[in-house]
Amino acid sequence: MTKSSVGVTSLLFLAIVGSVLCLDAGALLAQEWPAHPVKVIVPYGPGGISDTLARMTADRLAKAFGQPFVIDNRGGAGGVIGTEAAARSPADGYTLYLAGGAQLTVNPLVKKLSYDPLKDFAPISMVSVNGMALTVHPDLPARSVREFIDYVRANPGKINYASAGLGQSSHLTPAAFAAREGLEMVVVPYQSTPQALVGLLSGSAQVFFGNVSDVLELVHSGKARMLAISTEKRVAQFSDVPTVSETVPGFVMTGWIGYFAPAGTPRPIIDKVSRALVAICREPDLVSTMEKAGVDAVGDTPDAFAAAIQADLPIVRSAVEAAGLLRK
Repeated sequence: MTKSSVGVTSLLFLAIVGSVLCLDAGALLAQEWPAHPVKVIVPYGPGGISDTLARMTADRLAKAFGQPFVIDNRGGAGGVIGTEAAARSPADGYTLYLAGGAQLTVNPLVKKLSYDPLKDFAPISMVSVNGMALTVHPDLPARSVREFIDYVRANPGKINYASAGLGQSSHLTPAAFAAREGLEMVVVPYQSTPQALVGLLSGSAQVFFGNVSDVLELVHSGKARMLAISTEKRVAQFSDVPTVSETVPGFVMTGWIGYFAPAGTPRPIIDKVSRALVAICREPDLVSTMEKAGVDAVGDTPDAFAAAIQADLPIVRSAVEAAGLLRK
């Protein structure tokens, strides 16, 4: 054997040993984790479905692992402030991040960011998925998706839809819907979902096409009318409400919320948290609570979650383009 081949063999041996040691170190760290409290950054203020789900799941993670999982609300700048803080956190398993799809798939298309959310985060598990509810003011005569389309088409530029902020699901979903059907509607951007709903109640906007959970109280009280939900199939708890795709084939838009860790967090820790979240999302009381809020519990593997995010990208890009928000 030549000196060069011996050298190559030695290097390969060292590389293999190094890899094994790294794997062992990661596995050992996962066995010891968590040795102290874990922080969960939520890039929104207190209240709202994301914060609620964060607290519900964090409480259960604390029970599963015997350490506090502390919610750290970092709202502002459309979620960018909290997301940036999470991306810059140590990748040691003691900082987790819970957010919706807008932070990972929308913001990079509309804003210049100091981080890459698709590269700087490791998916852990999707926690929930929900559809968007096409909801109208009671005075709007439409009582079905077809009637709504016909009414808007007959009144171009006269129908306002409320959004909870530019680039939010309540902006992108109706923008994509209008583009698909060739409708002319006017967006009225508010600073938050509660403000957008006040706009719908007052009649300043006649339409709100946002998260199901956000409109349940108004719909149940008769102050708004839900025409359809943008899920692929009808939602069990609203079996009498049709899907948008029953009238507009192929139109499906959903929102999700999930857990992430800073990129580089040891995979054994990520898998450990994922397994716990899968179990949590099967708990009957949690499933029931989510259903009452208009969302479905998921709980999946890191690889399945990553695949779902990739599948979302072209849909989101099309919606961002329709809303005229695509960054040049």
